[in-house]
Amino acid sequence: MYPIKLCFLFILTIPPYAHVRTRTPHRRGTTSKMAKANFPPSARYVNMTQVYATGAHNMPDEDRLKVMNGLSKPLTEAKPGDLGFGDVESMTFCEEFVAIMFLLIIVGSMLWIPIAVLGFALYVRSAMAWVVMLIVFFTLSLHPVPRIHDMVHSPLNHFIFKYFSLKMASDAPLDSAGRYIFVAPPHGVLPMGNLMTVHAMKACGGLEFRGLTTDVALRLPLFRHYLGAIGTIAATRHVAKQYLDKGWSIGISSGGVAEIFEVNNKDEVVLMKERKGFVKLALRTGTPLVACYIFGNTKLLSAWYDDGGVLEGLSRYLKCGVLPLWGRFGLPLMHRHPVLGAMAKPIVVPKVEGEPTQEMIDEYHSLFCQTLVDLFDRYKTLYGWPDKKLLIK
Repeated sequence: MYPIKLCFLFILTIPPYAHVRTRTPHRRGTTSKMAKANFPPSARYVNMTQVYATGAHNMPDEDRLKVMNGLSKPLTEAKPGDLGFGDVESMTFCEEFVAIMFLLIIVGSMLWIPIAVLGFALYVRSAMAWVVMLIVFFTLSLHPVPRIHDMVHSPLNHFIFKYFSLKMASDAPLDSAGRYIFVAPPHGVLPMGNLMTVHAMKACGGLEFRGLTTDVALRLPLFRHYLGAIGTIAATRHVAKQYLDKGWSIGISSGGVAEIFEVNNKDEVVLMKERKGFVKLALRTGTPLVACYIFGNTKLLSAWYDDGGVLEGLSRYLKCGVLPLWGRFGLPLMHRHPVLGAMAKPIVVPKVEGEPTQEMIDEYHSLFCQTLVDLFDRYKTLYGWPDKKLLIK
């Protein structure tokens, strides 16, 4: 027992996140004029690995703008597959190894940590070991995680972007000093594409936003540390409005856990017909809506679920996916599948005093859904899915 006690005392004496350099949150309106409306250039796309290869993500706004204009290409010049399967990045052994370790250990912790805890519960009988495990687990689960603004400069992003051959495209430029609600389906088994865009948007044009996720994901050790470091926040109405009122943009994967159970469909399926909360939030705050689609999100991990809906019901109750999943080599390791983040022109909405009417909510919700379908149809051939359809349920 004595070594366990020593380890426990050692853990308690380490200052949490003492190595992390944090800054005050970025305030809208502090960006230079050169940085405004600079990403992405209208109707163009950019290969994110080239952005990191040139060091553009580390440049001042004015220099980065010049580099981005040179790196981005007109969508009219893109051939079928150029934004997806036709342009898969090659990786060195070391680059792929680093990416795999990150995806297995950090992202995969959402699977292996619960299994490890269950195994611990079944085979360990020492009361002291249980106490140590519980204290460490709950400390890691509940201790606040600071946002690390410098993560955008990490070489790890370059390897992850290469692993997924990430590209970003847009129908219109965005104001990096503006405020938006990015609604970016589909969720897939795990919306890794959405997480990557947090760094991609900042690296390309300085536009920062807070992604929303379930509270359960923000409680899983290791994975929550990554989510917290990139600035992810709880997906609640109160928290979302709070950050919008402070001037932040936010990102939403509207389908949530329920959309996990649509990944085995032949076509792409988005659950949105009855999900209108984001429209109501936009009207209450006067925040433009940006329809986005993350091509490839549904193909990063495979999953099995029953036709009777037992696993789906359990997952909805627990607010997290509870189902068998696998990827490369049969492990919880995401496939090397190309990912494309496509964005439509922002939908400007009025700010409504009081509560928006149902007619107004339905009007803008219908406009958003049609914008999303049009966006998908414009980019699907360029991605390499000419025969795919987008179904909104």
